[in-house]
Amino acid sequence: MRILFSAQASYSHLAPLVLPAAEHARRAGHEVAVATGAAVADHIERRGLTAVRLPNVVGLAEVMQRGDLRPPADMRRFGSVTIELEPEFFARAFVGRLAGPAARDLIEVCRDWRPDLILHESTEFGGYLAAERLGIPHGVLDIGPMAPFAHPAVTEELDKQRVELGLEPVGEPWHVFRTFRAGVVPEDFYPEAHRLPSAHYYRVPAPTEETLDPEIAGLPADRPLVLATLGSNAAHFPGDGAARLLDIIIETLGELPVTGVVALGAGNEPGEWAGARADNVHLTSFVQQELLLRSSDAFITHAGFNGTREALAAGVPMVAVPLFAEQSHNAARLQEIGVGRRIDVQDLTRESLATAVRSVLEDRVCRARARSLQRRSHALPGLDRLVEDAVAATAGAS
Repeated sequence: MRILFSAQASYSHLAPLVLPAAEHARRAGHEVAVATGAAVADHIERRGLTAVRLPNVVGLAEVMQRGDLRPPADMRRFGSVTIELEPEFFARAFVGRLAGPAARDLIEVCRDWRPDLILHESTEFGGYLAAERLGIPHGVLDIGPMAPFAHPAVTEELDKQRVELGLEPVGEPWHVFRTFRAGVVPEDFYPEAHRLPSAHYYRVPAPTEETLDPEIAGLPADRPLVLATLGSNAAHFPGDGAARLLDIIIETLGELPVTGVVALGAGNEPGEWAGARADNVHLTSFVQQELLLRSSDAFITHAGFNGTREALAAGVPMVAVPLFAEQSHNAARLQEIGVGRRIDVQDLTRESLATAVRSVLEDRVCRARARSLQRRSHALPGLDRLVEDAVAATAGAS
């Protein structure tokens, strides 16, 4: 079978699910290609996969830099407030601006490559539109469960794109997900209204070749270990908002009876870090996050979905400090299901962070719930089942 995967032109959209799913499909004997913008195609090829470069597909950040899309008004306050994801902006960006060019490029690709199945990550609507236009079975790899997929603004914008491609409007909020949705966290993480009949849930295997940094492996063992990171993208935003937040985190951990590991982000070398330092806090530019979470007692996170998934699979309680995108929704959900505490950026102080860290370290119920979700994560089938399930679910549905 020929399977075409598609994703936004962003590594953070490829890495959590698209690339591992494509690797499993290839190992199962399927012919596989991954379609996205040229800017991230190298990441695909480094995994030994076939990359299809879509000429008109660029990342959201580049679209905003070009002035083709006005960023959210609060983006200029990055690092000072939590920037909530507006459904209208999500609709304008991921459907209105990005989906059309991707769909047209994919239609051209499909005429030559002729896939039997298209699997697109959940914010990449071009794969859905191209599959609908060409009558190809399709399914969704859900990398953002808390994104506003069912909001009327998204449905309206998607219907506009359908009409432009000669398709009938459908007016159905979950139409994109109607045949097959692959989730990678236990169903418990999804609010009840988001639990669809088409959903299947899988366990993403942990990396097998990673080796933990010896310096981190040798950290003191007489205190709880708290890992903290604001993600790979935070350091690239203008201004000093991310540095200010990292300073608060480092200073707070320095005052607590813990061992801290703080990932400063790419480009921030510990030896050149001009911000806060503490004797009990190890600074690094990069950390083997998924590996270290297995032996962490708490996780301070921006609540990006990939880190959230990894922490749930490791059974680690979280303190979530959402920055932007759907992170605030992820943080709210973690608090709702009792495995974390949320602090908005504007409310982050050494006092509020210390209280939250103590809470997740000392709250037995929070830790028990985190362990329960870990067990549920480990009980999910592996990604080797995904293609088989997708084929069965989409048979006759195009």
